[in-house]
Amino acid sequence: MIYSGISHLADQHDAFFLEDGRLYIRIRTARHDVTSVILHTRDKYIPIELRDTSSSYKMTHIGGDFAHDYFAVKLPVDMTDAGNPRMLCLRYFFEITDCAGAKIYYGDSRFFTNRPGEVEDMFDCPLISRRAQTFCIPDWAKNAVVYQIFPSRFATTKNVPDEKWYQTPVTNETDLMGNLSGIISKLGYLKELGCDCIYMTPIFRSDTAHKYDTIDYYCIDPSFGNDNDLKNLVEASHSMGMKVILDGVFNHTSTKFFAFRDIIEKGRGSKYFDWYYIDGDPSDYGSESSLPGYQSFAYFGGMPKLRVENPEVADYITDVCLHYIRNFHIDGWRLDVGDEISHSFWKKLRTRIKAENKDALLVGEVWHFAPDFLMGDEWDSVMNYTFYKATTSMLCGGCLRPSEFMSELAFLKGNYQSAVIPVLWNLIDSHDTPRFLTMAENDKRRLMLAASLQMLLPGTPFIYYGDEVGMEGGMDPDNRRGMYWDNRADMDIYRWYQRLTYFRHTIHDITAGNYSSVSADDEKNFMKFFLKSGEILIFHTTGDETSEKEYEGYKELLSDRIFNGLVEPYQTILLRKN
Repeated sequence: MIYSGISHLADQHDAFFLEDGRLYIRIRTARHDVTSVILHTRDKYIPIELRDTSSSYKMTHIGGDFAHDYFAVKLPVDMTDAGNPRMLCLRYFFEITDCAGAKIYYGDSRFFTNRPGEVEDMFDCPLISRRAQTFCIPDWAKNAVVYQIFPSRFATTKNVPDEKWYQTPVTNETDLMGNLSGIISKLGYLKELGCDCIYMTPIFRSDTAHKYDTIDYYCIDPSFGNDNDLKNLVEASHSMGMKVILDGVFNHTSTKFFAFRDIIEKGRGSKYFDWYYIDGDPSDYGSESSLPGYQSFAYFGGMPKLRVENPEVADYITDVCLHYIRNFHIDGWRLDVGDEISHSFWKKLRTRIKAENKDALLVGEVWHFAPDFLMGDEWDSVMNYTFYKATTSMLCGGCLRPSEFMSELAFLKGNYQSAVIPVLWNLIDSHDTPRFLTMAENDKRRLMLAASLQMLLPGTPFIYYGDEVGMEGGMDPDNRRGMYWDNRADMDIYRWYQRLTYFRHTIHDITAGNYSSVSADDEKNFMKFFLKSGEILIFHTTGDETSEKEYEGYKELLSDRIFNGLVEPYQTILLRKN
């Protein structure tokens, strides 16, 4: 047995309460080393001579990645008896058996050759305090389809000729005159597509097309409209059953932001001097060969970094967030460059926002694995760039095999809290990456397969505007072209997305990831997921046509025909027995 591969953190990482009141306990072991894990529990305070409170539970193998297998169990924990605490603290240990039949016990982060009998040799879980930390996700977000809009390039009510709207290439200065009223005019389109939530990149006053350098957080950029336009957009979206999330850029501002302007004018005499990290001349914006006189986002002088640990800055940002929740009834925030702001701030912000609206969603922008932000006291979710990297590597780069793709997903399942998995924003591209179709060398089959991975696997499908109609584009800013409308739109792709969102919303086991078994075949280049409800999912990732004759005669739900036993390259099959 590989002892070094066994680990369990007896805190919110691996022992946490679910919203249904059960206690979820998880352990990792070395890959392909262990055949079974049994969890043994008992009450901490009741002597075994007085009453035997011990129980045993066989743990379920929930997946394996490149290095580990993961086992988990959900325990029913009855804590009350006529309003009085029945159990205050749970003690537990693991009985682990390897492939050779060797057995070891693991408790209190130590290994034992014999079954531990003393509670001090077991892991500790104080139930009341742990239950108070239950990670609660807004119900509406658990099966939502999110649609990202770049407001200046999505739709407009102004008279913009086609030759301007569809121009290529576009630059950071290109003004296509998109506005909030234009988005309102397309809400029916988004509803028909199957979207549940609109996420807009920044809409606050800024001199740039992207608006990630805010001049005034309390002012809608005049090119987009005004306060009434945002209120109308939110109200119209809500009337159609869709949510609206805004982009909060609180890591940095524009150099024209009132506080930074005051610093340039008054230097150290400015009352806002400590709102930023000034270590030189604040009027020195830097150049290609020199850094600005202050800390900034990615060393870019046009985006000076806010000192968020300053209580005045923290209060200002919090007031901005609450202003749009209270007065415009938005449904949450996507938090730009979230990992460059302190945990202490996010904890306080979450408390304030959830007190105002417990159903507001908080999603951080992080490009890496980030469990420290997802313990239930900061964000609800993140933009899942792990999914993005795995999908593009497998379908565009050809350097990730199906089994390795599944390992990437299993790693997240084995390390994030289980509440997070359904709401991870699974993207295949965004305003910060090339368009997927361009990365896929304009192969529509690969885009449609990537979309099916988003829609038919656990996590929140995240559609970057225009992907559903075959938009192309290279790196920023070419990935931010004018939205394809009318005869520019590829309706075959659009109908495929519609079909996917339909089954996403109607087959619950897809969202929940309720599988009876899963498998990957790197020779045939496909993955299979057998849902507990009876459906079978097959993703064929590349290569030649393959045969799955044992399912011949099943109904193909995505194409509404009878399965003939053949799976084509880059095809997704969703089968149901007739």
